[in-house]
Amino acid sequence: MISGYPLLWTLTVPWSDCDMLHHVNNVAYIRWIETIRCEYFTRVMKEPIDGEHGMILAQLDFAYEEQLRYRERVTVGCKVTRVGNKSFEMSYEVWSRDHGYRAAHGTTVVVAYDFHHGRSVRVPDDWRAAIADFEEGQPQEYE
Repeated sequence: MISGYPLLWTLTVPWSDCDMLHHVNNVAYIRWIETIRCEYFTRVMKEPIDGEHGMILAQLDFAYEEQLRYRERVTVGCKVTRVGNKSFEMSYEVWSRDHGYRAAHGTTVVVAYDFHHGRSVRVPDDWRAAIADFEEGQPQEYE
């Protein structure tokens, strides 16, 4: 199953994430990766994502491979794959724990942002160090 991701989140698909076709709606996957992205920020950068310095989403690319259904156990993985000057790229995978397949994957580009001044900023050195340490550590899983 999923490997190489330092942050993992396991959930059971709620009824509200399904659509009239009886599978998980595409928007639910995006909510899931946004949730784990915020959790990553809180755990690693040790700051509130909506604090004076945070990050904003600049780009999203997501591919759907297999269907997921109501009450299925799902694991979402998140990692940083590139740190640039003012942005970094994050990678995600969504796996069915019940069936052992990857259901979707994608990337986001997020920009370090100064909400007080309303502008992008250089990714802080302490964030860079925290990301490097977290990415090299043991995977953390939460439910």
